Amino acid sequence: MSVKWSIDRPRDPKILMVLSAIAALYCVVLMVKNPFVGDILTMIFLFGALSLSWNILGGYAGQFSLGHAGFFGIGAYASTLLGIHYGVNPWLGMILGGILAAVIGCIIFYPCFKLKGIFFCLATLAFAEVLRILTIHFAKLTKGSMGISLPFKAGITHMMFLGKTGYMLVALTFMLTIAFISFLIKKSRFGYKLIALREDEDATESLGIRTSKCKLIATLISAFFTGCLGTFYAHYTLLLDPESIFDVMLSIEFALLAILGGIGTVLGPIIGAFILVPLDALIRGYLQQAQGLSLIVYGTLLIIVVIFLPRGIMSWISGLLRRFIHPARDNREKTEFAGIVPHAKAEGMPRRSATADNSPSLLVISKVTKNFGGLKVIDQLDVVINKGEILGLIGPNGAGKTTLFNLISGFHKPDSGKVVFKGRDITGWSPASKVARLGIARTFQIVRPLSGLTVMENVIAGSVERSRSIDEAKKKSMEICRFVGLEKCQDMDVGNLTLALRKRLELARALATDPDLLLLDEVMAGLNHVEMEDAINLIRRISERGITLLVIEHVMKAIMSLADRVVVIDYGEKICEGLPQDVIQDKGVIAAYLGKGSDYVAD
Repeated sequence: MSVKWSIDRPRDPKILMVLSAIAALYCVVLMVKNPFVGDILTMIFLFGALSLSWNILGGYAGQFSLGHAGFFGIGAYASTLLGIHYGVNPWLGMILGGILAAVIGCIIFYPCFKLKGIFFCLATLAFAEVLRILTIHFAKLTKGSMGISLPFKAGITHMMFLGKTGYMLVALTFMLTIAFISFLIKKSRFGYKLIALREDEDATESLGIRTSKCKLIATLISAFFTGCLGTFYAHYTLLLDPESIFDVMLSIEFALLAILGGIGTVLGPIIGAFILVPLDALIRGYLQQAQGLSLIVYGTLLIIVVIFLPRGIMSWISGLLRRFIHPARDNREKTEFAGIVPHAKAEGMPRRSATADNSPSLLVISKVTKNFGGLKVIDQLDVVINKGEILGLIGPNGAGKTTLFNLISGFHKPDSGKVVFKGRDITGWSPASKVARLGIARTFQIVRPLSGLTVMENVIAGSVERSRSIDEAKKKSMEICRFVGLEKCQDMDVGNLTLALRKRLELARALATDPDLLLLDEVMAGLNHVEMEDAINLIRRISERGITLLVIEHVMKAIMSLADRVVVIDYGEKICEGLPQDVIQDKGVIAAYLGKGSDYVAD
């Protein structure tokens, strides 16, 4: 039986609209004869292409760079100096300048990826400013503040044209090419990794995705295109000077166009360019005495968009298109699928094969200790998890249960002790993606869905690292959605899901990584009686597939019905271990955790 799901089916009306728009743009370019209009269109296409280039790193990967003017200047100066001193053709110089920008960008940005948020922004801003200062300092090579004037030589081989038509055609082709590459990236396995990274880096690491590698590749692509466009700008203006080419306002404008149009989308930066570039030209042309007024206009537009269209103008346009092209889907997404019951049979999800290691123990934790400052959270803890079992981990709040999960999954390093998984010592393995690729998946105590994606796209993000192609990842994700009971809401935004469905989604995303060991951190917290029964049944079915489970849970009903064995910890120490019915009668467990009034404690 064929399965229809919207993110995999091409939308013919949209394709026709895009092709018609492209043809119309080329027709307009060929018809325009006014130099002023031609200049505005050239700048629209150029800045649309620059914003698209920025969007690959800042929009898809979520690394908000304010240093892209540095790449722009590197490409412009490199191709110009190669042409002046060595007679290198500007088209070849453009490629070489883009490569140089990409290499320098990777070298400089890689250590900066350890910084988060505003600190990364400031580091990239400093990068562009240092390049401006260096360009002024090495005046013998760059002519310093005086800048470099390029001699005009008309001809396509020199990237110079009589009139504006040639420039418009080249700039438009650049913009459409980068837009097409951006589209291919977004629909690829790499694109899903970048977007997952943008939404939640730690959750993405837990899926086995190497976030540092993804950031580096995104930087390389983004810097390369930005550097190439610097060459075009140099041959269009015929003048290079550090104050304009490395201007921080250029970097801000690249980002602003994407934010206004729709960050992380293909058409958003282009829409932003069509709005802001002509507006800026009109303000400068008609209000020449009002210096800085364009900045006020930019700021006002940004405030309006952030308040009324936080996802940019493209989100509003997409809503209109969905309303007219897919009205049924639009209505379905507004419906809350509460109380969806999983299938009784575990269809579609393959049973885990036996691991090569013949030892019955899958995970062995020996004498593990973890301190945070003067606070000892885990103290000489020993835990053994056998293949195929469900091990319950209980204890009072602050006992160190989640910290133990973080030590196992690679988010924290133990101060002492050993963690052995499938016979391999993984103590202190970092980053967490390395541990996840070995076969350990986890959920989080506070549910962390990738909020910018649909349900299906969340699961695809979990499966891309273990899949050979995006089609294989989609097929596998559909099977997992059926397995956990999410097939009816796979096209919904995760913001429309109930808590129970969000928890089930996080389970599905973890299962998509093909784990041998699944760490469940309070997956039943906040659920009502019916939802809890569904969750217990689902966990049993996961265990039947051959996946070993380590479960943190405060709901004793769940632990009693699920766990083969139970480990109790308090203040980071193991105080009891054994069968569930034996553990709940232990005096130490009653005193530290259950209390004498518990329903599970015998009188």
